[in-house]
Amino acid sequence: MPPSPVTGGSYGSAPAVPPIIAPGAASLNSTVDSVPAPHPIPTAAGAPVLIGFLVTFQNEPTGKFWPLRSGRTTLGRAGLDTTPDVALPDASASARHAVMQGDPSTGQAFVEDVGSRNSTFVNEQRLSKGTQRQLHDNDRLRLGSITLVVKLLASS
Repeated sequence: MPPSPVTGGSYGSAPAVPPIIAPGAASLNSTVDSVPAPHPIPTAAGAPVLIGFLVTFQNEPTGKFWPLRSGRTTLGRAGLDTTPDVALPDASASARHAVMQGDPSTGQAFVEDVGSRNSTFVNEQRLSKGTQRQLHDNDRLRLGSITLVVKLLASS
């Protein structure tokens, strides 16, 4: 079998190409145990874990999205005395409209209306105040006149 041009043998004139190794990574000849993880994987006790996104194209021709992380995420209209995690640019959204909970171990997300003026809707079904509902990938979440699409990384 003729030598490969990639390894720089007599077949062809291509020079030998050394393996590409990321900085801080071990070579292919080292043991698997010695290869460091590129980034530590956060746990429930550590930093919030990304579980999905909320996306809207309403009034945003190029789209607008917010990361959805584990733990508690507040949704509402930004005001002088409130700054929700997801600030909706809509006067019909309440300052404290809804709360989302993300579970890092399962990747599930839940939403609860916290007494908003114009209600919270999941796939056009109204949530009663204090009722928690599980969200699924591609669910439509409406707060006031803004509709958000739920994109979950781990679909259930």
